[in-house]
Amino acid sequence: MYERIAVGTDLSKTARVATDRAAGLARRLGAELFLVHAGRDPGEPFAKLAADYGGTPVVASGSPAEVLLSETERLGADLLVVGSVGMSGARRFLLGSVPNKISHHAGTDLLIVKTDEAPEEVSDYSKVLVGTDGSPTAMRAVTAASRLAKSLGAHELIVCAHEPLSDAEREQLAADPNDPVAQWGGGGSAKGTPDEFRWRISGAAQAEDVLERAAERAAKEGVEAEVRAPEGHPAEVLCSIAKDEGFDVIVVGSVGMTGARRFMLGNVPHRVSHSAPTDVLILRTQE
Repeated sequence: MYERIAVGTDLSKTARVATDRAAGLARRLGAELFLVHAGRDPGEPFAKLAADYGGTPVVASGSPAEVLLSETERLGADLLVVGSVGMSGARRFLLGSVPNKISHHAGTDLLIVKTDEAPEEVSDYSKVLVGTDGSPTAMRAVTAASRLAKSLGAHELIVCAHEPLSDAEREQLAADPNDPVAQWGGGGSAKGTPDEFRWRISGAAQAEDVLERAAERAAKEGVEAEVRAPEGHPAEVLCSIAKDEGFDVIVVGSVGMTGARRFMLGNVPHRVSHSAPTDVLILRTQE
């Protein structure tokens, strides 16, 4: 699935958790591993650390976020791994600005490893949770998540959350010249729903339609995925399920994480990355 994996490290204990995860994935997927450090060359300790992990040490001067983004591109890595410390709450003003900036500018898939509550041992992912809204980009995320689950022998749960529109939102949409309200009121297939509203699946019937197609995608990758259509905001639903049912990683598409489109689908991966109780894999799914 991935051929080259880059992981950012400052040689701290928390960074070791992210490096352990990156190294484990590299071994399971047969990928090359690169340990990237921003700033002065730590010398022998860093070289030894990279050798212990079976990876290549990379050092570049500059701010951590800029170095990780530029070196990942230069190396041709298709996955960047960073730790989550500081992604939320007061701690985001410490190291948190690094994963936060990277999540909005990464040019490749990004794995944010939860490091603020480091586990005693980093084991393989056994339960993969993926969210989809039925859009072409989100369905590509289902395909990628299924490939990961297949490669790791993990259980996969595909979730399509539905959230009925409020009266105020219906009135707002009714004022639109394209009048998409009819799409919501039909209660049938989600296939005709305008792209900018597709993330807000309005009913269980639409969600089930999305999940049927998502399950077919997973099956093509050799995975018999479980599907579920809970009610609620997608980000809140994904985080709640991950916490309550012990999922190892949440997989979401990145569409809308940057630029104007952030105000469409982007709030979902953004909110998940800041609130998830576990690792988050943000798949680059922009057109």
